[in-house]
Amino acid sequence: MSINFKGLCDEVKRRATRDQSGTTFDTGIKNAVNFALYRIARDAPWRSLRRKTTFDTVTSYTKSTTGYASITSGSTTVTVTGATFITDGVQIGRKVKLSASGTYYYIKTIPSETTFTIDQEYLNADTTTSTYEILPQEEYVLPLQAGHRIFMWHEGFGYPFRMNYITDIDFYQHGVYLTIKYIPTHYRMWGEDMALNQLRKPSAINIYSSTSADTSIPITVFGEVSGYPDYEVITTNNADGTVAVNGLKTFSSVERIVKNGVTTGRVYCTGNTSDTVSVLPVGDTTSGPLYRKIQVYPLPNKTFPIHLEYYKYPYRLVNDGDVHELGEDFDEAIILMSTAKIKAEANISEGDKFYMMWQDEMRSLKRVNCDKFDWYPKLRRPNSSQSDALASPNLLFRQAGANFGPSSRM
Repeated sequence: MSINFKGLCDEVKRRATRDQSGTTFDTGIKNAVNFALYRIARDAPWRSLRRKTTFDTVTSYTKSTTGYASITSGSTTVTVTGATFITDGVQIGRKVKLSASGTYYYIKTIPSETTFTIDQEYLNADTTTSTYEILPQEEYVLPLQAGHRIFMWHEGFGYPFRMNYITDIDFYQHGVYLTIKYIPTHYRMWGEDMALNQLRKPSAINIYSSTSADTSIPITVFGEVSGYPDYEVITTNNADGTVAVNGLKTFSSVERIVKNGVTTGRVYCTGNTSDTVSVLPVGDTTSGPLYRKIQVYPLPNKTFPIHLEYYKYPYRLVNDGDVHELGEDFDEAIILMSTAKIKAEANISEGDKFYMMWQDEMRSLKRVNCDKFDWYPKLRRPNSSQSDALASPNLLFRQAGANFGPSSRM
């Protein structure tokens, strides 16, 4: 079984310092252990950090059978009788088509259940009888702490199909139409932030915990207010953490939300339209949770699960009894890395020796605990057999350099 956080720190103190009785180095050692944990976690595709999950695609949204869209020429506000946009989870950023116009618009805000605003003025004649379609959802949020080397596949065609990753520059160079609806075949990475969902309209941020004991915990919100970068510190209720506290600033978007303390419960951050902007996990998350976004193409024409495999970022160790997620095989590597760092900072000569021992331990770990990728593209050298052919149809030989590809190519 893995050594807990206190045990790791005690062992690092024993190896790195001469005086183990004092507390002078305690904070530095804790930071060094967490640094080593993150450093090792991102060094290789460790089997212990591999995770599998699924998310469902979201198709077109329309309630034209119960109501029509109304909009005035020159306006950006669309009203739809009978709609329930907020209840149904419609998000901003989706494309929308009005039958009264040949333009595809983006939804900019959703102020209420029956209204949304679009990104440009409607320039056709006034209408109260336009049908509408909110196109399928393009952007999806991956699981909390989803890290590197993501692999996605689905059975939308009736058999396992590996989705292809494509960069933004290659995507747009192909002259794609962003309104095509079919079974998704490609995906793009679309940034990473600490917002689970964006606000559907400019709003103050409400903060509360799942546990009443989480009182007077400062929560810092970073985002955009009145068109400028801004932030606000909102403190949980000083008597009962489950009582919501409203911020004073009106945010139009949120980029980062962090706790400035340790909580025993989850902290929920919401907007005035019941948007759950972020959920801060139990413990100390001063670095904040990371939510990675992806965009699929084409837009999904039906609802089905997309399977996701990824390597997660481990959580920070905070309490004495916390146990890291890498597994007991990695205890020695964490201790060696932490000790090397402490000694190097103190200009102690043994620092380089501990670093060399850490490197040797990592080589051993990679031989036993490292995943062997079954989805990475393989390249073949000139005159090599066809069995080693390029496996990825989206990777060109000229992108890989002169040492790969057919010997006859120019």
